[in-house]
Amino acid sequence: MRQLYILFLFTGFLLMNGCGSGGENYEQIAREACDCMRPLYESYNELKAAQEDNDAEALQRFAEEMEAVNEEVSACADRIEERYGVLEGEREEQVKAAMQKICPEVIQTLNEAERALVQ
Repeated sequence: MRQLYILFLFTGFLLMNGCGSGGENYEQIAREACDCMRPLYESYNELKAAQEDNDAEALQRFAEEMEAVNEEVSACADRIEERYGVLEGEREEQVKAAMQKICPEVIQTLNEAERALVQ
């Protein structure tokens, strides 16, 4: 299960750190990044619910579906990087700030997942 958490977080952070800007429309980039990360957000919430319910069948389904989610998110991240280039420095900070406004629930959940992994 720990490996799934690591895969989940790695994909999210790859996306957050891998997208960039060809123009300087940070909100548009953030919207696209939020859309890309939404499957991770939904998967993590499903995982939490399955763990809370001690639902072994749901946990197994999650493990099987996680690879497809990872592929989907990676492909989306690649498209964003192709479109906007690599995000670094001030531009990265601007996009992250815009993401906090556009999809705070996604960012909060990914931060929660990171904290859970660290524990």
